[in-house]
Amino acid sequence: MKKLIKFLTVISVVFSSAVFAHVHLEKSVPADNAMLMKTPEKLALTFSKEVRVVKVTLQSKKGEKVKFGFKPSKEASSEFTWKLPKLAPANYVVDVTFLGKDGHKMKDSFSFMVH
Repeated sequence: MKKLIKFLTVISVVFSSAVFAHVHLEKSVPADNAMLMKTPEKLALTFSKEVRVVKVTLQSKKGEKVKFGFKPSKEASSEFTWKLPKLAPANYVVDVTFLGKDGHKMKDSFSFMVH
């Protein structure tokens, strides 16, 4: 029985450290599900740890892509900001692909509305 408890303890520590090692998107501007009365001035992403952002797309829910000068990051950081052009009233989706320090590829997305 003692061996089983030790084994389960070791397994839980290994799995919990693997889960906490992954980075996540902590905050975005605009926030997820935000309803805005005017175009946001910027798109800002804050991560739980330093990452390299390799892809960010902004498009309306109708599939119309918005260019805003995104370029993949060469340096790792926990915060990224891009100036946005004037957006037409619509629902928008932001898709983000980023790499943790261990090279693990992760994705996240969020949406917002401009009235």
